[in-house]
Amino acid sequence: MATIQSPPLTDTELLLLTTPDDTEEAPWMPMPDWQWRTIALLVAMLRRHALEHGLRWYVAGELKISMPRMPRKPSSRELDLVPDLLVAMAEDAERSSWNVGLEGAPPALVLEVVTEESWDRDTDEKPALYEAMGVTEYAIFAPLRRDGGPILFGYRRDPQDGWVPWQVDGEGRLRSEVLEEVRLYPEGNRLRLLDTAGVPLPTEEELLQREIATRRLMERQAEIEARAREAAERQARIDVEAREAAERQARIDVEAREAAERQARIDVEAREAAERQARIDVEAREAA
Repeated sequence: MATIQSPPLTDTELLLLTTPDDTEEAPWMPMPDWQWRTIALLVAMLRRHALEHGLRWYVAGELKISMPRMPRKPSSRELDLVPDLLVAMAEDAERSSWNVGLEGAPPALVLEVVTEESWDRDTDEKPALYEAMGVTEYAIFAPLRRDGGPILFGYRRDPQDGWVPWQVDGEGRLRSEVLEEVRLYPEGNRLRLLDTAGVPLPTEEELLQREIATRRLMERQAEIEARAREAAERQARIDVEAREAAERQARIDVEAREAAERQARIDVEAREAAERQARIDVEAREAA
């Protein structure tokens, strides 16, 4: 009876069978603070962008992805990979992991923020692993790279489904088709995002700073308006007092004119009385 021999394993299949899982004990898994902050910022920005634009994205950081180690044998033992960030075209429901078989598809985009300990894993092994998984775009961000190579690069599928290098454009940005033309660009140890209009997506800290600045501006404006109202009220009181004083002065002037007129009449009457008395005196002397 002839023995049926299995075809020899490809390099990728051999890697899938022998590569270790991404576990907490793996030397490339510990995460420095700057790496965690970069991932947290990206997750928050992408989730907010998806919510604002009604995009059916599932965005997660440090979530385990499980896939068969032998894709042509779905029942084979699983390989667990934990990318720093993933974006899948799926409902935004809480998950404890992403199982490629159960979800029906791999994440569309994965991203690794590379440290010195994870360089070999992220740049040598994971490109082949994510290609075998069926990922559409794999972005690699290595802000601490010192060999003169790019700090932002990756791999993506071309129209012929080939797995090809993903390079930045002339402005140092990665344009993502998965993210609907959102572009990734480095800013120090952080990875930032530009929307389709070329406007940077704000971080939560920047939004908070804007909110604080807006609140302070509104408070200052309210204070200025309150002071203006107080000044207007003071001026109104001064104007009222001035009008009342003018009215009092007008009444005094009227009373003074009336008194002067009365005095003038009295003076006229006194002169007339004196004249009458003088005539009486003259007549009396003449009669005597």
